[in-house]
Amino acid sequence: MTDSSRIATTALEFRSAFDQVYAVPPPALASEHSENLLAIRLAGDPYAMRVSQITGLATDRKIIVFPGPVPELLGVAGIRGGLVPVYSLAALLGHNHEVTRPRWLALCGAEEPVGLAFGDFEGYLKVPSNWIFVDRRNHAIREHVRDAVRTADVVREIVNIPSVVETIKRRCGQGRVLQER
Repeated sequence: MTDSSRIATTALEFRSAFDQVYAVPPPALASEHSENLLAIRLAGDPYAMRVSQITGLATDRKIIVFPGPVPELLGVAGIRGGLVPVYSLAALLGHNHEVTRPRWLALCGAEEPVGLAFGDFEGYLKVPSNWIFVDRRNHAIREHVRDAVRTADVVREIVNIPSVVETIKRRCGQGRVLQER
């Protein structure tokens, strides 16, 4: 075999190998599976909530003080043409008070909507699923925090919104978010 035929054969093998690599779809990357989160602060501490667990956000709503069966109830606010009970998310997680006035409401539920008030909205996060881990540090302390997310600058506990709403319903009795008096 001459040098030129060997080079031609090697070139053909390389070309075939190159074509084979691009003929097969690339393997799924871990970053393709991601979570959409909202970065918030409660009583000065960093938290996150899953976008999939809320139905919307509202800001700067007037909250009318309304006595209720749960001490974390701040009152009611007008949202989308109806009255929605508003609860302090910080208080539901065991914090004594918010550092700032809660100006944001995470809206939850469709049939019986609830507003979960918090003071600071820090932004939207789209993170790879492998950045989320089971948070064993505070599980015994905070019943509504099971996971956490590690970002470049901070670890944020992720609030389990369905757990919070279920607790509100249970504490209000009869499965209703806000009892009529």
